[in-house]
Amino acid sequence: MKAIYAAVMLLATALSGLGAQKLSYTPNLVLGHRSYTYMHNINYQLNEKLKLNNLTLFDTEYTGDKDNIFFIRNTLSYNFTKKLSVNTAFGVKNPGAFFTVSAQYRITKPTYSFSYSIGTTYQKGFSLEQSLSFEYSPYLKDGLQGYFSVLAIGNLDNSGYPRGLQFFRLGVKQDKIMYGAASNFDQFSNAKKTLENIGVFVKYNF
Repeated sequence: MKAIYAAVMLLATALSGLGAQKLSYTPNLVLGHRSYTYMHNINYQLNEKLKLNNLTLFDTEYTGDKDNIFFIRNTLSYNFTKKLSVNTAFGVKNPGAFFTVSAQYRITKPTYSFSYSIGTTYQKGFSLEQSLSFEYSPYLKDGLQGYFSVLAIGNLDNSGYPRGLQFFRLGVKQDKIMYGAASNFDQFSNAKKTLENIGVFVKYNF
């Protein structure tokens, strides 16, 4: 696992040489009661229409490896407008490799952002995948904003609800850093298996 972390950081360092104005790197660390979670988003704008994204997540238990979670997704997006795009993605997650095609609607404002995507994912069979992301950062005083975010992803297929997750963050934002309380909820196999992780988070926008 340490080798994977090192590879991720090496990738971010290499990408930084491609042009800071086109690259963003946002790591997010959660220290919870069950595990610690590292997650990042790396975005690289190829041109006005095309964008590359890498989303990586590792959730590692303190006491064992039985319920470790991993998710690595690489996405190429084509923007029809500022709000509407189509995406193709491939990657690996519990329990294996996957491929996704989706459409996304996104709104970005100074104090909030919202995105919703819907598409099909193939991982040992096809499923309908939906994703919702929302961030809100109201101004509290000079140099300080509130911070709330939610990320929810769910898959549906003919067996029901094979995979889902909901991540919540509540805290404050100071310039490029955010920190506060965090909760992660994961469901597997029609919620026959569920995992929770409650703790604190820190996030930084490079």
